[in-house]
Amino acid sequence: MIRRLAVLVFAVLLAGTAAAATAQDHRCLTGGRDDSLHLLWRWLDDGSADVQYAGQPTRLRVRRVSQDTTVPAEDRPYRFDSVWEERIEGRRNGRYHLTTQGARVYGFSYEHACDGRRTEFNEDLEAWQEDGCHWRGGEPLTVASSLLD
Repeated sequence: MIRRLAVLVFAVLLAGTAAAATAQDHRCLTGGRDDSLHLLWRWLDDGSADVQYAGQPTRLRVRRVSQDTTVPAEDRPYRFDSVWEERIEGRRNGRYHLTTQGARVYGFSYEHACDGRRTEFNEDLEAWQEDGCHWRGGEPLTVASSLLD
């Protein structure tokens, strides 16, 4: 009986992880007052993204609401300026403004929906690791899917 229950629980866990979107790529960002905020941004294979702040157990799902593409020069990668919306319990909580060119993030900010206050972030190349973001003196954030997703 216990063996059957264990097999059933394992099968349910596998089904849940197979249905979840997997991460294609991630970036580590640091910002806010005195660079005290750290976050992990993941692009997901279903076209959405999510963000997780250091010290927070859950990821917030975001969806792209706009994107502008610029071709700076024939031999340079395209530049993408996109806006991603964060909703909590159906209400817009804020927007992330993201500028990328090639593999680099050149602009990233969060705009709070209530007061329009904006927090600027910079790509943190020193924190980037293949498995996630590792900041000195803090708990690492990993890109692996979890039951929290």
